[in-house]
Amino acid sequence: MPRSAPGAKTPGDLPVDSNELIALCAPRLTFISYGIPAKGDANWLDHEGSFMATVDASPVWTLLGAHGLDVDSDYKSAKMPPVNQGLLTGELAWRQHDGGHTDAPNMKWFIQWADKSMGRTPAQ
Repeated sequence: MPRSAPGAKTPGDLPVDSNELIALCAPRLTFISYGIPAKGDANWLDHEGSFMATVDASPVWTLLGAHGLDVDSDYKSAKMPPVNQGLLTGELAWRQHDGGHTDAPNMKWFIQWADKSMGRTPAQ
């Protein structure tokens, strides 16, 4: 792949793709969170592409004895879950909320997922 000139950078200058970066997190707990562009999350974030990258990285969790996403198909045919419905059963999780460029709407789901994943019981 040709590289751009010094100073000018393009996506081709990245040494890895996002699926590889996500896979490097395995088998650690990893929660991928997005909002929606209609509420201010940037279109260039490529929510669907990020979901595809997460699906593609998921088998690394299995390879290392952990549980990735509950998706039966490969990254090309996997369907993104509807907004506000995440894939939260494994050590790798995905959820897109209906807010903008913030993690706040997913925090409730993240805390529940993290507590369950670490075998913790929330304080009552």
